[in-house]
Amino acid sequence: MSSYTEIILSPKHFKNRDILKTTITIEKSEEVLLTGTIYNSCQEPIEGAVVRVIKITRENQRVNKGYVITNKSGEFVIAVEKDNYADYQLDIYEPLIAT
Repeated sequence: MSSYTEIILSPKHFKNRDILKTTITIEKSEEVLLTGTIYNSCQEPIEGAVVRVIKITRENQRVNKGYVITNKSGEFVIAVEKDNYADYQLDIYEPLIAT
């Protein structure tokens, strides 16, 4: 993701229940975020699971886009390029180190 915007809220913004009005402008991106949560068979989130992302093109070429590891809530996020003609495959592996 090439564009980033930050807003800092200080305690003065919350005095007397003020309403904060602001405009946020970021550039259009050619990337999207893939997000998800990994659970075990008991529906408990899995920390440390490895998620591999593979792009599958129209020509059925498989391109490894990278790996991410889930946080303590079992969540992951990875940015991939937007492509209207490709599919993405997610391979999930159990944690490498038991927690």
